[in-house]
Amino acid sequence: MLNQLLKTSEDMKKIKACMQCGECSASCPSGRFTAMRTRKLVHSALLGVESVLQSPELWMCTTCYRCLERCPRRVPVTDVIISLRNIAALEGYIQESMKNTIKILEKTGHGVPLGDIDSAYAKQRTALGLSTLPPTVHSYPEALEEIKKLFEISKFKERISLEW
Repeated sequence: MLNQLLKTSEDMKKIKACMQCGECSASCPSGRFTAMRTRKLVHSALLGVESVLQSPELWMCTTCYRCLERCPRRVPVTDVIISLRNIAALEGYIQESMKNTIKILEKTGHGVPLGDIDSAYAKQRTALGLSTLPPTVHSYPEALEEIKKLFEISKFKERISLEW
């Protein structure tokens, strides 16, 4: 599947311009604190190494796009990583932590739960003169129903073999 994507995806075609200078890895904020080496992911993708799809580093990218901003050849590294993640998910290689985030997203409408009205988060908001809940899905239950409907219509869980 990876080799097929290399031939069809415009972003993946653009990685062929990568000269392996390492600027992406040097500028990566995630790479400072994790084992992620952006250059290594791009190199593996360039070579069509299928094991890149199983790499935990694939999920460490924060999608800040700093690599693209600093790349001398403007290789869309972040978009390539997102494409690789999509393939990995379809192939069943998805990190347990990501599965948990998806479950929380479907349940609450947020990737990171905010807690209830007695949570420290809500108390901090109240202390700042804000409502306990931000104007997001938490404040609009109908929006959560829309998110659940999108999960259902897209058959998202089935597509990535996610079981509850």
